[in-house]
Amino acid sequence: MASIPTKKIFDVAKEILLACGLPEEDAAIVADTIVSAHRKEKHTHGLGRLPIYHRKIGSGQMVPKTPMEMVSDRGVVSVYDAGNGFGQVAAYKAMHICLNKAAEFGIGVVAIRNSNSFGTADYFGEMATEGGMIGIVMGNASPALATPGGNRSVMGTNPLCFAFPGTDKNPPIVLDMACSVVARGKIRMALKNGEKIPENWAVDADGAPTDDPEKALGGMINAMGGYKGFGLALVVDILAGMMSGSAFGGEVKALNTPEGFSRYGHFLAAINPDFFLVDTEYCEKMDSLVERVKNSGEPGAVLLPGERSFVSSQRNAESVELSERIIIETNQLATLVGAGVRL
Repeated sequence: MASIPTKKIFDVAKEILLACGLPEEDAAIVADTIVSAHRKEKHTHGLGRLPIYHRKIGSGQMVPKTPMEMVSDRGVVSVYDAGNGFGQVAAYKAMHICLNKAAEFGIGVVAIRNSNSFGTADYFGEMATEGGMIGIVMGNASPALATPGGNRSVMGTNPLCFAFPGTDKNPPIVLDMACSVVARGKIRMALKNGEKIPENWAVDADGAPTDDPEKALGGMINAMGGYKGFGLALVVDILAGMMSGSAFGGEVKALNTPEGFSRYGHFLAAINPDFFLVDTEYCEKMDSLVERVKNSGEPGAVLLPGERSFVSSQRNAESVELSERIIIETNQLATLVGAGVRL
């Protein structure tokens, strides 16, 4: 492991993305999401994605310039086509649209079709909280989740996020989760690092529990809470995939698929608390809620959703510990594309 300044992570990621053909603004958006993931120690959504983006753009499976073409715009609801571009760029622009609508109408909703993975959902949920809004972010993904009573996967891990603004006393409450026991990226990371995984994470192709990450990736990941997690994944697939006009019901292709467009779908919304509560009511009630939850256990024992990531992000504001493998792979890619910055 080595400590790398966050500014250098941003600069290297941005230079690589620019070399891949992304416009300046888009490269900065994606690079910032990568830094955010590392600061929160969600390393599976960081620099390790860059080689996938480079390959997909080179093979024509992903476009470097995300067009965001409007499909429809009716009151508080809009639908956009990302044109097989970057999910981070699409979600970033969509959340801004949601915030503008919520400021005027109390709520704003944007669905996105024909996109790619947007990285960590909390990044866009926190965009809402920074604007004083409640954020909802969902995205469907390629089949990976074990189907209760079934023998093949139809649903993805389908991340979802609910983010609530913080107060002067407390940070935002940000629930960011996959519908699986664990994010698929953690299994990929275990495979790269030559590590075993807990047997309750996944099953192999025959449906037997396994601690082998390679067999797990060839099988299915267990749903969080069994049929309850599967039910949540189905809801995300309907809202983010079917309702957006994108791929759904097992048709989404993995980000690292060797052929074809992924066609992820996204669903984002912003809700304005001022349309529900007046003056300082939201902050007063939120502080009261946090206090009650915290007092349900010993001091420091109870953590609210997103609190661990918030603490990690603050701690890693200036630098992040990265594995030697990630550093080497990133620098090799930077050399390959002719980027002028190295980690």
